[in-house]
Amino acid sequence: MNTSNDRPKLGLYSLTSCSGDILEITNLEEDLLRLLDVVEVVDLNVAMPSTGKSPDIALVEGAVTQPDEARFLRRLRKKAKYIVSIGTCACTGGVVARGTKKRKEWLREVYPETGEGFTSTFPRPVGDVVPVDFSVPGCPIERGYLMHCLGYLLKGVTPEVPNYPLCMECKMKGNECLLRYRGLPCLGPVTRAGCGARQPSVGRPCDGCFGPYEDANKEALVEIFRRMGLGEDEIRMRFDLFWER
Repeated sequence: MNTSNDRPKLGLYSLTSCSGDILEITNLEEDLLRLLDVVEVVDLNVAMPSTGKSPDIALVEGAVTQPDEARFLRRLRKKAKYIVSIGTCACTGGVVARGTKKRKEWLREVYPETGEGFTSTFPRPVGDVVPVDFSVPGCPIERGYLMHCLGYLLKGVTPEVPNYPLCMECKMKGNECLLRYRGLPCLGPVTRAGCGARQPSVGRPCDGCFGPYEDANKEALVEIFRRMGLGEDEIRMRFDLFWER
């Protein structure tokens, strides 16, 4: 194994989140051992004390909902060579940033007696607070795609990002089209590839957690959904879950 002095330094940080993306990294199994042979983990704030060393690459999951999280990100931006937002919450705010109600209305409904004392702010993506060098979407992230991106970053190169729909991955896997042949409201035609079509591969329609690819034709898919009998509220709900803020 390389000595720690030879290896790039990697920090993993969890903000307001379910920690599902960090969990995916710990589930890399043999790939995790290979990763640890080429990087030194200097921070993992959900599992170990900080070593005090500045990371070359900082992987940040979760939305920003606390003033101290925003301050932490600004300090991290000064130290890290790359900040990479991982997971949909870090990239776009995630499910918790959806909805149209005002925050105070939510607090009054959920915490009628204590809500006014909360210091949290409306969930924001990491990129709303500091410049982000790269984003790895997904809910949770796709382990193979993360390793692909880290391979590029460790060489000092910006990773290549698929700019084609998830449908292409279904074709490469030989999956039956859930939209065409089963009449399921799949967002694959407008969603960026990269996850390996993990939901359609087990018979579940894509929810769009990788976000849209460039030039995705949303209106065409909306019209297909209407012809399938979906109401406007259901269509809006499917797109609002991950696709739009």
